[in-house]
Amino acid sequence: MNIASFFNQSPISRNMQRKAFAFGIVMLLCLSASFTSQAAKEEKTIYGLDWWDVYSRDKNYDGISDLLIWKLQQGDRFFDAGEARVFVRYDHYPTDDDVQRLEENGIEVTFRAQYIDMVSTTMPRDVIEEIADWEGVVMLDDIGKAEPHMNEAVPALGVDDVWQNHGIYGEGISIAIVDTGVDNAHVGLDDMDDNQFTFDDLKVVAYYDAGQDAVICAPCQPGQSLDSGNHGTHVAGIAAGTGAGETAPDGTPYIGVAPKANLVNVLSCCDGDIEDIIRGIEWTIANQKEVDPHIRVMTSSLGEQQVEFHIDNDGSSAWSQAVDAAVESGLVVTLSAGNEFGSLTVAGCNTIDSPGDSRLPITVASLDKDLSLAPYSSRGYTSDGRVKPDVAAIGSNIMAPNQGTGTGYTSKSGTSMATPLMAGIVALILEANPDLTPAEVKDTLVAGYAIEREIENDAIDAASNNCSLLETRPDNEYGYGQADPLTFVEIGGMIDPEVFVNWSLSYVEGEFNGTTILLKPEIYNGTVLKGTAQTANKPAVGVQVRFGASEWYAATDTSTQGNWANWKVTVPEEVMKGNQTLSARLVLASGDMSAVNSFSVILLDEYSFTALVPQGLINLSGIWFAPFIIVAMLMTAYIFRQPRRSKSNVEVEASGAEEIVWDDDTLPDQLSLTTSWNARAISLCALYTAQGIPSGFISFTLIAFLAERGYSAAAIGNMLFWVYLPWVFKFLWGPFVDNYHYLPMGRRRPWILGAQTGMVLTVFIIVFVPDIETKVTLLTFLLFFHNMFASLQDVAVDGLAVDILSPEEFGKINGFMFGAKRFGTMIGGAGIGYFIGSLGIQGGLFLMVPMLLMIMCLPLFIRERPGEKLNPWSEGKAIVKPNKPTVKVSKGAIRKVKGGSIDSSDKAKAIAVDFALLAFLFLFLLLTVGDVVGLSGSVVVAVVCAGLWYFAFYLKPEEEWNSFGMQFYDLAPVQSDIVKALSLRAPMIGVLLAMLTYFWEFLIPVLSVLFIQQLGWTDTEYVLVTGGSAVVAAILGTLIGGVIADRYGARRIASLFAILTGLSFFTIALAEPLWENRTVMTWLIVIYPFFGAAMGISLISLFMNVTWPKVGATQFTLYMAMLNFGALFGLKMAGYFEENFTFTTTIMIGGTCQLMIAFVLPYIDPGQTRRELGNEF
Repeated sequence: MNIASFFNQSPISRNMQRKAFAFGIVMLLCLSASFTSQAAKEEKTIYGLDWWDVYSRDKNYDGISDLLIWKLQQGDRFFDAGEARVFVRYDHYPTDDDVQRLEENGIEVTFRAQYIDMVSTTMPRDVIEEIADWEGVVMLDDIGKAEPHMNEAVPALGVDDVWQNHGIYGEGISIAIVDTGVDNAHVGLDDMDDNQFTFDDLKVVAYYDAGQDAVICAPCQPGQSLDSGNHGTHVAGIAAGTGAGETAPDGTPYIGVAPKANLVNVLSCCDGDIEDIIRGIEWTIANQKEVDPHIRVMTSSLGEQQVEFHIDNDGSSAWSQAVDAAVESGLVVTLSAGNEFGSLTVAGCNTIDSPGDSRLPITVASLDKDLSLAPYSSRGYTSDGRVKPDVAAIGSNIMAPNQGTGTGYTSKSGTSMATPLMAGIVALILEANPDLTPAEVKDTLVAGYAIEREIENDAIDAASNNCSLLETRPDNEYGYGQADPLTFVEIGGMIDPEVFVNWSLSYVEGEFNGTTILLKPEIYNGTVLKGTAQTANKPAVGVQVRFGASEWYAATDTSTQGNWANWKVTVPEEVMKGNQTLSARLVLASGDMSAVNSFSVILLDEYSFTALVPQGLINLSGIWFAPFIIVAMLMTAYIFRQPRRSKSNVEVEASGAEEIVWDDDTLPDQLSLTTSWNARAISLCALYTAQGIPSGFISFTLIAFLAERGYSAAAIGNMLFWVYLPWVFKFLWGPFVDNYHYLPMGRRRPWILGAQTGMVLTVFIIVFVPDIETKVTLLTFLLFFHNMFASLQDVAVDGLAVDILSPEEFGKINGFMFGAKRFGTMIGGAGIGYFIGSLGIQGGLFLMVPMLLMIMCLPLFIRERPGEKLNPWSEGKAIVKPNKPTVKVSKGAIRKVKGGSIDSSDKAKAIAVDFALLAFLFLFLLLTVGDVVGLSGSVVVAVVCAGLWYFAFYLKPEEEWNSFGMQFYDLAPVQSDIVKALSLRAPMIGVLLAMLTYFWEFLIPVLSVLFIQQLGWTDTEYVLVTGGSAVVAAILGTLIGGVIADRYGARRIASLFAILTGLSFFTIALAEPLWENRTVMTWLIVIYPFFGAAMGISLISLFMNVTWPKVGATQFTLYMAMLNFGALFGLKMAGYFEENFTFTTTIMIGGTCQLMIAFVLPYIDPGQTRRELGNEF
């Protein structure tokens, strides 16, 4: 048959004839050696022969490898004159005496291996035959040189399915790259998060240089880890690159297979020889558990340099035995098959050389992008008749980091590229199940679940050579087949896709050079870590947790239903500290498991203050809180026994300000707030409603949305802290709103219109940010600015109420206003929350925009007073209140003017007040920026503020000191009105009371986590109750509380309802056996807002009583700001209570905080301010 007729046949006929032709040639060239080896193996079994008795590289059995003899015959081509590089291999581990004997014979010993019986030497050529005859020396082997085996691969193999389906990225696994090195100056290999400002997440955790036999860095800062060529960097990027830097033309990053795996640079090639490779392998074996995270995978895309044709790949070379030893030590090793053009008919067979011919590692063949076997990929058999390779992965045209470019990527092809791809897949497998052994990875997963392939089905260039005579699986082209990452991970991890486990942890936001960064949380010994799980109603053994490479620790089920919906585990003292990966998995009774959930943290070898809390205090019984309840009741009884009138017969709890009388004779007959009760009531209530709608959305709908998506109470509380922070500072708006006006449009209207415009615009921006629900930091930032405008509106509206309301309508309208705000909260909570499941965050906010615009129309078209302008361009003028005689204050109310030097005791008290204010500033800084700058940073800022305080108030003669403390004790030359008011006992205690009033709001995120994550309520169900029924109850509480506070006294009613609110929390806590009863729990979470609202409106009335009208806007706004500060402080503490106490104990602590209000109220004299300072405006 001629060549033309051969190619005119059908492909099947050609393949059959080609296979028959190959059979004969392979029989002659390969199987003769193979059968000899097999016969020798049988003899070895019978007669006890060893590897050197059947070593394929020593065919004349003289103890000197054939390749070494051949190289010596080439003169000085491979070695320096008169000497040779030789492995001296023994039948025992070489002793010190063996080494000494070599050196005494003029032989330089350069390396003694630890895990194979061998030393590396440089010896004179004339002693080689003598050394071969020494007792104990079984082989003199050539020390050759190594050479490298030179975006779409990830989706083509299905690696991205592992990422998306199970969230597994190789975290907690280190991959040793035994190659030319790794250039970690490249942005895809420098760190884990591609953020140059984070320093606790370095990608390369160690760098060993075999040529220097030294560890250069551990871990390695960018630029410290080097590549002596450009091969190793490319290999490392395929295995674990993050993809930062240059992208594909369509913008897709070139991400490695296991982007969250760490790398170990074992620079072993190619300036030296194979001794360096074995040094690197042995260092990796010895240090695999010294590196953090531990080395679990070693990959090498190097092969022995080919200098002559030989068939001697039986897996007994020193290099092959070294990688076998690596597997026996517990490492999964992947090796490249080689690129000896396996598609060449007949000649392409038996081309897998050392170390790919080793027995225990996974030898990897290369596929083209179309998943056909690459024509260059080497093929089996080995010379002792074993089938190789073991598995195939994509290795053609792989884009990966380009050494020396910093950001660039380059394309390379070869089994060198397929091998690290397989190493990355192994890292994914080991994250899914860290307990797997190397044998289980290879013999169970690869052998059992690779996708079987047949060479006859490939393209003609790949199918032109079939090296498998009888085998179908494994065969000598694909091994067991094509790698299947998703199946490997799911089978290896025994993953049941219906169950899952999550950590209740979050990364900490920090700031570096003005850039927001995410930092790993610091975890202390004894810290209680929590999480959630979903068993899908399947019997479960429980949740297991690993700290780095520790054993698995059993977690504790904290769910009320015993279904592991919530669990916790305490960090043990004995686990390795530093940068560690926490791993959690849910184990089912069937033996299946959830996908492992990993989270990177910093474990500190110390105990935090919270970890020192005695375990017995974590879950306190109600009896511990009984004394607080009794004392609160006694205090309330004391208040009710006190008269409402002072000794001077002044109504101590009267709201009374003087009636404002305007000259109506000259005013036009126009609709205005001063002339129409309906306009006043509707406008003020509508403006408070506008504040309530976004507040309800944030406080109920948004936090429920986040809770259902697994956010912890700490994360939710931290977000709410920043969102509501502007309300703490709203007292700063007071002086501006009081002193800066555009009077032709009214004293307050311009401020209100500007604030409402800002509120609408910020909501509008949020609506049009794509996928805003995934950008929590940006959402927090925009809501922060929204609340800046909302807090400004609140101050302006309060000022407007003071201006236009007469005393007889103040209490009624005030109740209506706060009721309207609660109504707005209900709209933003239950109303919008009902649609949040289908509309998402953006859809819910979009519904809010027209509501705010409609409310904005009221101040836009109604004047404050007749005759004023509606708009800057319309007709009108400023209407000013007529002058009235100033109210004279009694002599006893005027403070004494100090003369002469300041008394030292008074001065000490004044300075103490200043220190107290600075301490409050320090606490505030710790709560706000403490997460970013830490304790030391907060101290530095506080010290700077103290220095500025000193220079502003004390760097002058003593008689001119005018700090707040000096003014507080009337020791300064001038006393400001606000300090004059706050220096009285009642207003000052009012500040403390305001901070305490809403501190209990740390229960808001805690209760949301309890009901949604623990008790199984959906976010819609929870919002309908808390943002609907509970808000209706709060509105009723506001209206009823205001009425009875006017009738019986605000202090009495506030104390009564503080106790009732606290008792309602105690009822929720002690009703734990009924938590699964939704009817009971619905009633309980509706009752406490009723009591709390009645208490709140009574306290607000009390704050108005102790406010001096002359500084009414500023002082009253200060109280409102302290209310918000207390609430934010509580929200900030939510994570602490969730972490350190049970839900029951935490709720009872919240109830006790309410009881503390009743402790403080007896010390407030509501009439003190007006008795001593008068009613001056």
